[in-house]
Amino acid sequence: MLRKPARATFDTLSARLVAIDDLAVGIAVTTSDGTIRTANRMLCNLLGYSRDDLLSYRLEEIFQKVPNGDQDSDPWVALHNGRMSSSSQRQARHKDGHPIPVKIVFSLARNDSDDGAEQMFVVVEELVELDANAALRVEEASRLELAGRLTAALERERSRIARELHDDIGQELAILRIQFLRAGQPVSGMPGKRHATVSQLCDRLRDVAGKVSRLSHQLHSSELEYLGLAVAVKSHCREFSEKYKITVDCSCTDIPEKLNPLLALALLRVVQEALYNVAKHSKAKSVKVVLQGSNREISLLVFDDGQGFDQDQARLAPGLGLISMRERIHLARGVFNISSKPGKGTQITATVPFDGAPEPA
Repeated sequence: MLRKPARATFDTLSARLVAIDDLAVGIAVTTSDGTIRTANRMLCNLLGYSRDDLLSYRLEEIFQKVPNGDQDSDPWVALHNGRMSSSSQRQARHKDGHPIPVKIVFSLARNDSDDGAEQMFVVVEELVELDANAALRVEEASRLELAGRLTAALERERSRIARELHDDIGQELAILRIQFLRAGQPVSGMPGKRHATVSQLCDRLRDVAGKVSRLSHQLHSSELEYLGLAVAVKSHCREFSEKYKITVDCSCTDIPEKLNPLLALALLRVVQEALYNVAKHSKAKSVKVVLQGSNREISLLVFDDGQGFDQDQARLAPGLGLISMRERIHLARGVFNISSKPGKGTQITATVPFDGAPEPA
């Protein structure tokens, strides 16, 4: 690290700039009004300017103060109050316009010319590590937020399954048990009337079995496991259309029967989530689902003619639908895009390479 000079002469420091051009810090000398008098090669490379270009700027034009940064309001005041040096964290402006976080150390340098004007010796160090740490902190905060939302969503899904098993399927099975015990017997207090027969109760039992099957299918698709992705997607589209009375045009072409199970599951879950969002939010009358395979990748398109939504507002919503779809595709090293405008419907596209199957959690 370059040692901070105290009050050396300006002429001596200017001469030394020739010898310290290759140091890993930028160095400049400015006048009392901040005009840059000279700069070393490292500072020119950092900022993208030539040495002559920098001489037309003042220090504040290149190195802007960071809001709420740990810095002196005026380094000249600090230095003239007896401090040997003054440091400041600033944002340097590269010639092409992009910002560069830097740390600057100021110290006074006396000019031995006739006017005796003081100069400022400026040492500039790029804060690459600080910038990376800040990005890591932002990423970690985002990851923690996502983990919290995933945990909450998991608990909501468990609660939904528990309610469906207890309040719906469990109650129906309990009633059916009692009715089977009374099957065909006379109804008390109602001469000539009898309880439902075993045959009639079997029809109700078949309905309950259908509910259990649908719930099981939501948790794990046996069609996907034994018949492949194309069959599973077509089956889900058909069930969705029957349940919500929304027309679904489903097309699956050139999809390999033997596909990595995790990759197939990711695509199926995206289709399921996209259709669920259509039923819950879009008020659409029709949906188009296209699954297309090639020799390198599988592409998915889900388009509805519904009311659409504002994507900026959707990012602030507490739900996980869009996030879960995007993360599933990204984990499979694919590309996910969603396009929607109010009144213009919604289009979801995803492309996943065959070798992009996500690793098991």
